[in-house]
Amino acid sequence: MAEIMPFRGALYAPEKIGDLNKVMAPPYDVISPKLQDDLYSRHSNNVVRLELNKITDQDSEGNDRYSRAGKLLDEWLSDGAVKQDARPSIYYYTQTYTLKSGLEQTRKGFVSLVRLEEFGKGIHPHERTLSGPKADRLKLMTSTDANLSCIFSLYSEPELDVNKLLEDAVKGEKPYIDVKDDDKVVNRLWRIDDVELIKKVQGKMRNKALFIADGHHRYETALNYRNMMREKTGNDAGDAPFNFIMMYFSNMDDVGMTIWPTHRVVHSVKGFERAAFHERCGEYFDIDETPYGPDNEEPAKAAFLKRLESKGREAITFGLQIRGKNSFLLLTLKAKDMMDRVFGEAMPDVFKGLDVTVLHSLVLTKILGITREAQEKQENLVYVKSLDEALEAVKDEANQMVFLLNPTKIEQVKAVAEAGLVMPQKSTYFYPKLLSGLVINIIGTESGALTSTPA
Repeated sequence: MAEIMPFRGALYAPEKIGDLNKVMAPPYDVISPKLQDDLYSRHSNNVVRLELNKITDQDSEGNDRYSRAGKLLDEWLSDGAVKQDARPSIYYYTQTYTLKSGLEQTRKGFVSLVRLEEFGKGIHPHERTLSGPKADRLKLMTSTDANLSCIFSLYSEPELDVNKLLEDAVKGEKPYIDVKDDDKVVNRLWRIDDVELIKKVQGKMRNKALFIADGHHRYETALNYRNMMREKTGNDAGDAPFNFIMMYFSNMDDVGMTIWPTHRVVHSVKGFERAAFHERCGEYFDIDETPYGPDNEEPAKAAFLKRLESKGREAITFGLQIRGKNSFLLLTLKAKDMMDRVFGEAMPDVFKGLDVTVLHSLVLTKILGITREAQEKQENLVYVKSLDEALEAVKDEANQMVFLLNPTKIEQVKAVAEAGLVMPQKSTYFYPKLLSGLVINIIGTESGALTSTPA
């Protein structure tokens, strides 16, 4: 059950900051060192200084990127660069972007707090997490006592009542934040503090299951922080601020929900022989080969990608290019029950129809011998979101092949999560990413205390 709560968000003050475009940033886990430098140079109050403060040679325990982030947040709140809203609110958030086809779409949602629950109790993950990122985010959360960015969750409501309520509430109103990110996505945020409207949204969301789309590490971190705070304070009261986390909620039944695939570049597989690998794949897959020469590579690629997309609507299919071989390969599972024949009851049924689990279990593990542990540690894999970048990577001598995937379907994400299972890493890439810097949730202070309805 989704118990959502309004909160007194902390937002950048335009009168102090100036151009809000300069203080926003993408999620911390997609920020390269080069982009980190660029974000630092854009503005002294850019949110990257909180989310991903730079490491220095002088760092020591208690004097490091995490402690600096905590001090900076305190300074920004003190000098008015960031101001906490006077009334508990929820925040309507839209992202307008253009698809490769040229079609413009808008994903809609809202930001509020939600009560933390263990996975499976109304809140469902769909991907595995790693210990390193969770330890990193816990240090940051402990130093700042804040949620600096939103968990991205999905819910199902075909009637679209919540979106209609929120759209009507902000109709004709200028958004508080209206910025364009580096991907040219237009991000707009409105605050809504109407008591009766918030009650209606709470009622509509009360029985909804939530599916985490992005932010699994931060959600588990919040659970760890909650448990730590309960022990530290001796307070496990239900309305304590650390029992809640800031989350973005988007309706999976609405238009505007886009999932991109993440492609797999394979390297350093010992004993790899192209002919033997091709023969093994032929035991399980029909292989359609599109050869090309120096004069027709682009037309051949275009035709291959078109077939990959169309064939993927009918059967489990993924693309393959092997370094040194001038051809594109299309691998299509030979029979719908092939995974039953190979794995039987050892694999849950919900996994047997997913391109990404077929690739990982049948090809990467069974044929190439890359263990599940090695896959989780990314010992032989590089994950690449850009199709062109993936195809370029296979030309590098360090890499052996690249697998090109179709996007995972939203109903597949839901089915896996509802079954209490998780997909392999990087099974989904929800686009666009949520922007960091829109709103911050201050935890554990009297000023951040929760109320069941706005005061």
